[in-house]
Amino acid sequence: MAADPDHAAVADAVRRGARPEAINLAARAFKRGSRHPLILVLAAEGLEASGQPEEAVGLLQMATAAAPKQKVAWMRLAALQARRQRFGEAARAFDAVLALEPNSYAALMGAAEMRLFMNDLAAAERHYQRAAEAAPNSAEPLAILAVTAAQRGDAGAARALAERAARLAPGILGAELALARADLLEGAPALAEARTSRLLERTDLGEENRADTLDIRATARDAQDRPDDAFADYAALNAILRRLHAGTFNADPDQRPPGLARRQAEFLATTPASAWAPSAGQDNVGGAMVRNHVFLVGFPRSGTTLLEKVLAGHPACATLEEVNILALAGKDILDGDAAWSRLAALSPDEADARRRVYWKGVSDNLGGDLAGKVVIDKLPLHTLYLPLISKLFPSACILFALRDPRDVVLSCFRRRFRVNVAMYEFLSLADTADFYDATMTLAAAARAILPLNLREVRHESVIDDFDAVIGGVLDFMGLDWDPEVRRFADRLGGRMKTPSHAQLRRGLNSDGVGQWRRYETHMNPVLRILEPWAARYGYPPALEAGEAGLRRGEKSPASETIAMVMRPDAL
Repeated sequence: MAADPDHAAVADAVRRGARPEAINLAARAFKRGSRHPLILVLAAEGLEASGQPEEAVGLLQMATAAAPKQKVAWMRLAALQARRQRFGEAARAFDAVLALEPNSYAALMGAAEMRLFMNDLAAAERHYQRAAEAAPNSAEPLAILAVTAAQRGDAGAARALAERAARLAPGILGAELALARADLLEGAPALAEARTSRLLERTDLGEENRADTLDIRATARDAQDRPDDAFADYAALNAILRRLHAGTFNADPDQRPPGLARRQAEFLATTPASAWAPSAGQDNVGGAMVRNHVFLVGFPRSGTTLLEKVLAGHPACATLEEVNILALAGKDILDGDAAWSRLAALSPDEADARRRVYWKGVSDNLGGDLAGKVVIDKLPLHTLYLPLISKLFPSACILFALRDPRDVVLSCFRRRFRVNVAMYEFLSLADTADFYDATMTLAAAARAILPLNLREVRHESVIDDFDAVIGGVLDFMGLDWDPEVRRFADRLGGRMKTPSHAQLRRGLNSDGVGQWRRYETHMNPVLRILEPWAARYGYPPALEAGEAGLRRGEKSPASETIAMVMRPDAL
């Protein structure tokens, strides 16, 4: 590499520990045209600090291209992409470091963490195991492996790994949490509660760790049939997460998912039905001519994961789980009145272009030849995209998963999701019920107005009469029965995209049916919102205490919009 006149000054500042000076010198050198990797790395650091992460990524990519064997540039790029939550890009950058130095402990730990964020548990465990081998005196990878073993339901491995970690670093938090989860798996919830209660007395717990600990203790208390104590812990951990993420997701109510869903329902109700007539384009433009195309929607915790895993066993099915490719196809026409107007007026040519974006994303994610396959796109909150689905894919089959609304809302509140703009709504029971109400309001509007080829699939019916219900679903999709659909629990691999994954390992069970009644005292404040939906979907009413408000004639927020879209002239 040719000598760079600015490099010596920057390198000298780095050696002297004068980091700010080095960054300023690098920024000036870059503006003068210097492209030395050290200049690029330090200039990128300055850009990120000044709120320009995209530009910083560009400089780091230039640095890795200029010096592909320089580990520092790759590590900086990996760390920056991780901070931006671009986990796939970060993983690839960490992998580049490992190609240069296979036993780099920092790169192994980083690559493993990215795989956890990408819900690829098996790959994460492989990297953590290599990290443990690379640094045999480090407790951290062992503690994390203990936690992941517990998530897989392997109590014995979790306990053994946790005890190894604890010998290296007594009191390490991950090991203690893994032991508590092992207690639960081994049917000892009282031990798990005692262990987590001791942890909650520690003064060194960060907020995220406190939430993790409360989550386990809540589960232990629930297992001991103490719903009041369990609910207190669920509320406490969600309050912590709400504080941590309020600055990111607590936006104007009209711009949060429930507000957008209600406004879109109102938009549908005032748009001529002719605007939603199928366009002249072909559903599969831009992709393989698949045998059939299915969207599996509903609401989180409504049984969509079970249904996806069941259908994935059919040899004709290719399933896309929790990857929001539809949002890429719908860019700029999903949120807000002006965007919805553009969607309603979408031309055939633009619809075709967006279909090409969608099918390329599907092909990239699923790989292989999709010709003759039934492609199932499963993401519960694609319910919010029903107008887009109708416009782009008018021939698609839509499976609409249903479960008792009160069980759904309680389960969303109780389960630990990775917080994003939608999951933030689950951090209070009232917001969870409001989000459910708004989503079902939009679904009702869409079903009344749009030409949807939709079939309801009731979670409780899948459990009660599996073969008949799944047989009907397969027939709706144009498929014959295949006995492999029964073996869904045997096919669960290392990817854990939803909280349902571990539960499904136990096969079909009715443990979650009617759980809300155990928590009815706590559910009472939101029953006014949920009871109309329970009645609409044919679920039995609440007990007397929960019915009082409804008998007084109070309406849920959905009532007027549902009435509007169900009027005869709206159909």
